[in-house]
Amino acid sequence: MLKKILKWTAITIGSLLLILAITYGVVVYKTNARIHKAYSVNLQKLTIPHDSIAYEAGKHVAQNRGCFGCHGEDLSGGRAFADEKSPIGILYAANITAGKGGINYTDADWIRALRHGLGKDNKSLWFMPSHEIYHISNQDMAELISFLKQQPAVDKTIPAKSIKPLGRILTFLGKFPLLTAEMIDHNAQYKDTVQVAVTADYGAYLATTCQGCHGRNLKGAPPHGENQPAIPDISSSGNAGKWTLDQFVTALRTGKTPEGKELSIYMPWREFKYTDIELSSIHLYLQQLK
Repeated sequence: MLKKILKWTAITIGSLLLILAITYGVVVYKTNARIHKAYSVNLQKLTIPHDSIAYEAGKHVAQNRGCFGCHGEDLSGGRAFADEKSPIGILYAANITAGKGGINYTDADWIRALRHGLGKDNKSLWFMPSHEIYHISNQDMAELISFLKQQPAVDKTIPAKSIKPLGRILTFLGKFPLLTAEMIDHNAQYKDTVQVAVTADYGAYLATTCQGCHGRNLKGAPPHGENQPAIPDISSSGNAGKWTLDQFVTALRTGKTPEGKELSIYMPWREFKYTDIELSSIHLYLQQLK
Protein backbone atom coordinates (compact mmCIF):
# COMPACT_ATOMS: atom_id res chain seq x y z
CA MET A 1 0.00 0.00 0.00
CA LEU A 2 2.78 2.39 0.99
CA LYS A 3 4.59 1.71 -2.29
CA LYS A 4 1.43 2.51 -4.25
CA ILE A 5 0.96 5.76 -2.33
CA LEU A 6 4.57 6.76 -2.96
CA LYS A 7 4.25 5.78 -6.61
CA TRP A 8 1.13 7.88 -7.20
CA THR A 9 2.56 10.76 -5.17
CA ALA A 10 5.64 10.73 -7.39
CA ILE A 11 3.47 10.57 -10.53
CA THR A 12 1.32 13.46 -9.29
CA ILE A 13 4.33 15.62 -8.42
CA GLY A 14 6.00 14.73 -11.71
CA SER A 15 2.84 15.61 -13.63
CA LEU A 16 2.54 18.96 -11.85
CA LEU A 17 6.18 19.75 -12.56
CA LEU A 18 5.70 18.85 -16.21
CA ILE A 19 2.63 21.08 -16.44
CA LEU A 20 4.55 23.93 -14.81
CA ALA A 21 7.48 23.42 -17.18
CA ILE A 22 5.19 23.45 -20.23
CA THR A 23 3.33 26.51 -18.93
CA TYR A 24 6.57 28.39 -18.32
CA GLY A 25 7.80 27.35 -21.74
CA VAL A 26 4.70 28.99 -23.23
CA VAL A 27 5.39 32.11 -21.14
CA VAL A 28 8.97 32.27 -22.41
CA TYR A 29 7.90 31.74 -26.03
CA LYS A 30 5.16 34.37 -25.88
CA THR A 31 7.21 37.00 -24.05
CA ASN A 32 10.20 36.44 -26.35
CA ALA A 33 7.94 37.02 -29.34
CA ARG A 34 6.80 40.32 -27.84
CA ILE A 35 10.30 41.38 -26.78
CA HIS A 36 11.77 40.72 -30.23
CA LYS A 37 8.86 42.08 -32.25
CA ALA A 38 10.07 44.65 -34.79
CA TYR A 39 7.49 47.40 -35.31
CA SER A 40 6.85 49.13 -38.61
CA VAL A 41 5.97 52.76 -37.92
CA ASN A 42 5.80 55.95 -39.94
CA LEU A 43 8.20 58.30 -38.20
CA GLN A 44 7.02 61.85 -37.86
CA LYS A 45 9.21 64.54 -39.39
CA LEU A 46 9.96 67.32 -36.93
CA THR A 47 12.16 70.36 -37.34
CA ILE A 48 14.30 70.50 -34.23
CA PRO A 49 15.28 74.04 -33.15
CA HIS A 50 18.68 74.86 -31.65
CA ASP A 51 18.20 78.32 -30.15
CA SER A 52 18.46 79.19 -26.47
CA ILE A 53 14.72 79.80 -26.10
CA ALA A 54 13.91 76.30 -27.38
CA TYR A 55 16.63 74.87 -25.12
CA GLU A 56 15.10 76.39 -21.99
CA ALA A 57 11.59 75.38 -23.03
CA GLY A 58 12.81 71.82 -23.66
CA LYS A 59 14.49 71.74 -20.26
CA HIS A 60 11.18 72.71 -18.68
CA VAL A 61 9.44 69.84 -20.51
CA ALA A 62 12.18 67.43 -19.37
CA GLN A 63 11.79 68.53 -15.75
CA ASN A 64 8.05 68.06 -15.68
CA ARG A 65 7.91 64.89 -17.76
CA GLY A 66 10.22 62.96 -15.44
CA CYS A 67 13.40 62.78 -17.52
CA PHE A 68 15.65 63.84 -14.66
CA GLY A 69 13.82 61.67 -12.17
CA CYS A 70 14.84 58.54 -14.04
CA HIS A 71 18.01 59.48 -15.91
CA GLY A 72 19.58 61.81 -13.32
CA GLU A 73 20.56 65.47 -13.36
CA ASP A 74 23.17 64.91 -16.07
CA LEU A 75 20.97 62.35 -17.89
CA SER A 76 23.70 59.70 -17.63
CA GLY A 77 21.31 57.19 -16.06
CA GLY A 78 22.16 54.53 -13.55
CA ARG A 79 19.02 54.57 -11.40
CA ALA A 80 18.07 50.99 -10.56
CA PHE A 81 14.42 50.09 -11.08
CA ALA A 82 15.34 46.45 -10.55
CA ASP A 83 18.88 45.59 -9.48
CA GLU A 84 20.75 42.30 -9.44
CA LYS A 85 18.88 41.21 -6.30
CA SER A 86 15.46 41.79 -7.80
CA PRO A 87 13.36 38.73 -8.71
CA ILE A 88 11.97 40.64 -11.70
CA GLY A 89 15.15 41.24 -13.64
CA ILE A 90 17.85 43.86 -14.10
CA LEU A 91 16.60 47.27 -15.19
CA TYR A 92 18.61 50.46 -14.91
CA ALA A 93 17.83 53.86 -16.39
CA ALA A 94 19.87 54.32 -19.56
CA ASN A 95 22.63 56.82 -20.16
CA ILE A 96 20.92 59.02 -22.74
CA THR A 97 23.90 61.27 -23.42
CA ALA A 98 26.30 60.69 -26.31
CA GLY A 99 29.13 59.60 -24.00
CA LYS A 100 30.69 56.15 -23.77
CA GLY A 101 28.01 53.72 -22.64
CA GLY A 102 25.31 56.13 -23.77
CA ILE A 103 23.43 56.66 -27.00
CA ASN A 104 24.15 58.49 -30.22
CA TYR A 105 20.69 59.37 -31.48
CA THR A 106 19.69 61.16 -34.65
CA ASP A 107 16.53 63.27 -34.69
CA ALA A 108 14.68 60.27 -36.12
CA ASP A 109 15.98 58.04 -33.33
CA TRP A 110 14.68 60.45 -30.70
CA ILE A 111 11.28 60.57 -32.37
CA ARG A 112 11.21 56.78 -32.63
CA ALA A 113 11.97 56.44 -28.91
CA LEU A 114 9.73 59.21 -27.58
CA ARG A 115 6.75 58.90 -29.93
CA HIS A 116 6.78 55.11 -30.32
CA GLY A 117 8.79 53.65 -27.43
CA LEU A 118 11.16 51.94 -29.86
CA GLY A 119 14.92 51.56 -30.05
CA LYS A 120 17.02 51.91 -33.18
CA ASP A 121 16.19 48.28 -34.01
CA ASN A 122 12.44 49.09 -33.98
CA LYS A 123 11.95 46.80 -30.99
CA SER A 124 10.24 47.99 -27.84
CA LEU A 125 12.23 49.84 -25.25
CA TRP A 126 12.01 48.34 -21.77
CA PHE A 127 10.27 50.18 -18.93
CA MET A 128 10.65 53.55 -20.66
CA PRO A 129 7.53 55.70 -20.01
CA SER A 130 7.17 56.94 -23.58
CA HIS A 131 3.50 55.99 -23.32
CA GLU A 132 3.08 58.83 -20.82
CA ILE A 133 4.58 61.53 -23.05
CA TYR A 134 4.28 60.38 -26.67
CA HIS A 135 1.13 62.47 -27.11
CA ILE A 136 2.74 65.84 -26.30
CA SER A 137 2.47 68.61 -28.87
CA ASN A 138 4.88 68.92 -31.78
CA GLN A 139 6.28 72.08 -30.27
CA ASP A 140 6.90 70.47 -26.86
CA MET A 141 8.42 67.38 -28.48
CA ALA A 142 10.74 69.39 -30.73
CA GLU A 143 11.90 71.53 -27.83
CA LEU A 144 12.42 68.48 -25.62
CA ILE A 145 14.56 66.81 -28.27
CA SER A 146 16.47 70.07 -28.77
CA PHE A 147 17.36 70.11 -25.08
CA LEU A 148 18.27 66.42 -24.91
CA LYS A 149 20.53 66.63 -27.97
CA GLN A 150 22.54 69.48 -26.49
CA GLN A 151 23.45 67.78 -23.21
CA PRO A 152 27.16 67.19 -22.52
CA ALA A 153 28.39 63.68 -23.19
CA VAL A 154 28.94 61.64 -20.02
CA ASP A 155 30.90 58.40 -20.02
CA LYS A 156 28.98 55.85 -17.96
CA THR A 157 28.29 52.22 -18.76
CA ILE A 158 24.98 50.92 -17.46
CA PRO A 159 24.43 47.24 -16.51
CA ALA A 160 22.80 45.27 -19.31
CA LYS A 161 19.07 44.71 -18.95
CA SER A 162 17.65 41.25 -18.44
CA ILE A 163 14.37 39.66 -17.44
CA LYS A 164 13.98 36.91 -14.84
CA PRO A 165 11.21 34.27 -14.56
CA LEU A 166 9.00 36.37 -12.27
CA GLY A 167 9.39 39.35 -14.57
CA ARG A 168 8.40 37.22 -17.55
CA ILE A 169 5.34 35.86 -15.79
CA LEU A 170 4.19 39.33 -14.70
CA THR A 171 4.77 40.66 -18.21
CA PHE A 172 2.85 37.73 -19.68
CA LEU A 173 -0.06 38.41 -17.31
CA GLY A 174 -0.05 42.14 -18.06
CA LYS A 175 0.94 43.02 -14.50
CA PHE A 176 4.32 44.60 -15.32
CA PRO A 177 4.71 47.42 -17.91
CA LEU A 178 7.93 46.13 -19.45
CA LEU A 179 7.30 46.74 -23.15
CA THR A 180 6.59 50.39 -23.78
CA ALA A 181 5.63 50.08 -27.44
CA GLU A 182 2.62 47.92 -26.55
CA MET A 183 1.04 50.82 -24.65
CA ILE A 184 1.25 53.40 -27.45
CA ASP A 185 -1.12 54.33 -30.28
CA HIS A 186 1.35 54.29 -33.16
CA ASN A 187 -1.14 55.99 -35.48
CA ALA A 188 -1.87 58.90 -33.16
CA GLN A 189 -2.09 62.44 -34.48
CA TYR A 190 -0.39 65.23 -32.56
CA LYS A 191 -1.31 68.85 -32.05
CA ASP A 192 1.20 71.44 -33.17
CA THR A 193 0.75 73.37 -29.92
CA VAL A 194 -1.39 73.26 -26.80
CA GLN A 195 -3.07 76.27 -25.26
CA VAL A 196 -1.33 77.33 -22.08
CA ALA A 197 -4.19 78.41 -19.84
CA VAL A 198 -5.78 77.50 -16.52
CA THR A 199 -8.12 74.80 -17.80
CA ALA A 200 -8.86 71.20 -16.88
CA ASP A 201 -7.90 70.16 -20.41
CA TYR A 202 -4.42 71.62 -20.00
CA GLY A 203 -4.21 69.99 -16.57
CA ALA A 204 -5.08 66.61 -18.10
CA TYR A 205 -2.37 67.13 -20.73
CA LEU A 206 0.22 67.71 -18.01
CA ALA A 207 -1.02 65.06 -15.56
CA THR A 208 -0.30 62.09 -17.83
CA THR A 209 3.15 62.17 -16.22
CA CYS A 210 1.48 61.27 -12.91
CA GLN A 211 0.03 58.05 -14.34
CA GLY A 212 3.28 56.11 -14.08
CA CYS A 213 2.99 56.06 -10.29
CA HIS A 214 -0.62 56.91 -9.48
CA GLY A 215 -2.24 54.69 -12.13
CA ARG A 216 -3.95 55.39 -15.44
CA ASN A 217 -7.00 56.86 -13.65
CA LEU A 218 -4.87 58.46 -10.89
CA LYS A 219 -6.77 56.43 -8.29
CA GLY A 220 -3.58 55.12 -6.72
CA ALA A 221 -1.57 51.93 -7.01
CA PRO A 222 0.14 49.27 -4.88
CA PRO A 223 3.67 49.93 -3.55
CA HIS A 224 6.32 49.92 -6.26
CA GLY A 225 8.87 48.14 -4.14
CA GLU A 226 9.65 46.50 -0.85
CA ASN A 227 9.21 48.81 2.15
CA GLN A 228 7.59 51.48 -0.03
CA PRO A 229 4.18 52.98 0.74
CA ALA A 230 1.09 52.47 -1.38
CA ILE A 231 0.65 55.12 -4.06
CA PRO A 232 -2.23 57.44 -3.05
CA ASP A 233 -5.38 58.35 -4.94
CA ILE A 234 -4.92 61.94 -6.18
CA SER A 235 -8.27 62.22 -7.98
CA SER A 236 -11.26 64.05 -6.49
CA SER A 237 -12.04 60.97 -4.36
CA GLY A 238 -8.62 60.98 -2.71
CA ASN A 239 -7.21 63.17 0.03
CA ALA A 240 -5.20 65.33 -2.39
CA GLY A 241 -8.34 65.95 -4.43
CA LYS A 242 -9.79 67.83 -1.47
CA TRP A 243 -6.91 70.27 -1.09
CA THR A 244 -7.41 73.90 -1.98
CA LEU A 245 -5.26 75.36 -4.74
CA ASP A 246 -2.97 77.03 -2.21
CA GLN A 247 -2.57 73.77 -0.29
CA PHE A 248 -1.88 71.86 -3.49
CA VAL A 249 0.74 74.36 -4.63
CA THR A 250 2.39 74.37 -1.21
CA ALA A 251 2.58 70.56 -1.18
CA LEU A 252 4.14 70.40 -4.66
CA ARG A 253 6.66 73.13 -3.87
CA THR A 254 7.60 72.37 -0.28
CA GLY A 255 6.82 68.68 0.13
CA LYS A 256 4.50 69.40 3.07
CA THR A 257 0.82 68.46 3.05
CA PRO A 258 -1.95 70.56 4.65
CA GLU A 259 -1.99 68.00 7.47
CA GLY A 260 1.62 68.84 8.27
CA LYS A 261 3.01 65.59 6.88
CA GLU A 262 6.00 65.21 4.59
CA LEU A 263 5.38 63.82 1.14
CA SER A 264 6.92 60.40 0.61
CA ILE A 265 10.57 60.39 -0.40
CA TYR A 266 9.41 58.41 -3.43
CA MET A 267 7.30 61.37 -4.61
CA PRO A 268 9.65 63.41 -6.88
CA TRP A 269 8.19 66.83 -6.06
CA ARG A 270 11.65 68.41 -5.97
CA GLU A 271 12.22 67.58 -9.62
CA PHE A 272 9.04 69.26 -10.86
CA LYS A 273 9.31 72.89 -11.92
CA TYR A 274 5.70 73.66 -12.67
CA THR A 275 4.59 77.24 -13.25
CA ASP A 276 1.63 78.74 -11.41
CA ILE A 277 -0.54 78.21 -14.50
CA GLU A 278 0.52 74.57 -14.77
CA LEU A 279 -0.15 73.80 -11.11
CA SER A 280 -3.51 75.57 -11.23
CA SER A 281 -4.49 73.55 -14.29
CA ILE A 282 -3.43 70.23 -12.76
CA HIS A 283 -5.32 71.06 -9.57
CA LEU A 284 -8.43 71.95 -11.56
CA TYR A 285 -8.20 68.69 -13.51
CA LEU A 286 -7.71 66.52 -10.41
CA GLN A 287 -10.65 68.13 -8.63
CA GLN A 288 -13.04 67.30 -11.46
CA LEU A 289 -11.61 63.81 -12.03
CA LYS A 290 -14.26 61.46 -10.66
